[in-house]
Amino acid sequence: MRAWITSGLLALSVVSGVASARAQDRDDFQIWAANLGTASLSREAPSFVFWWDVHARRGDANTVLLVRPGIGVKITPWLSVHGGYAWVPVFSDAMGTAVHEHRIWEQAVLSHSFDFGLSLQSRTRFEQRFSEAGSDVGLRLRQFVRANWQPDPDVPIGVAFWDEIFVALTTSDWGQVGGMDQNRVFLGPFLKMAPWARLEAGYLFVYLDRGTTDLYAHVLAVNLFVSWAPPAPPAPEL
Repeated sequence: MRAWITSGLLALSVVSGVASARAQDRDDFQIWAANLGTASLSREAPSFVFWWDVHARRGDANTVLLVRPGIGVKITPWLSVHGGYAWVPVFSDAMGTAVHEHRIWEQAVLSHSFDFGLSLQSRTRFEQRFSEAGSDVGLRLRQFVRANWQPDPDVPIGVAFWDEIFVALTTSDWGQVGGMDQNRVFLGPFLKMAPWARLEAGYLFVYLDRGTTDLYAHVLAVNLFVSWAPPAPPAPEL
């Protein structure tokens, strides 16, 4: 009988510990808006390419801004490499102040389009992160994959799906913990507004591992993509 009581108490303590850990997890509804773009100096590869993306993200306890300019080279029609700087201030509602993060980043982008309306993209990004909250440098690897499908080229509507995994390569004194600590998954429709502009809106699920507390963010995401290149030269007169 004592063994049964001991086993029962042990099982109860394990269940209580799991329930307590899960009680620390939290869900959050957020709204994210972004403008992402590239501008090429030439329509043909190789060519220099300017990169930018600007984000505004609102959660239940803070507002995050992100400004990420860069420059790169379009090596081939399917391969581009870029590098640049990112400024990421996080404004806390409770504190009334902002903590600023600065990043140096490098990336390689692979892309391919098929005749039946499917476009694929892979982006591998390496970041060196600096935060005012500590002195350590956080190294992080990000792997992004995207699939866009536009069933009919004459109808400017399609579906976008993408996933991005974040792997922290180091642990820092300001909060970065080594290992896979974040995943983002998006699904939603897009509207091709012009040959150089696409509007995308949908549901983004964000998983954040913060040690004892995990965050599950349910995000309404709206993204405007812009891709500019010089106009094609006029055809020669016959």
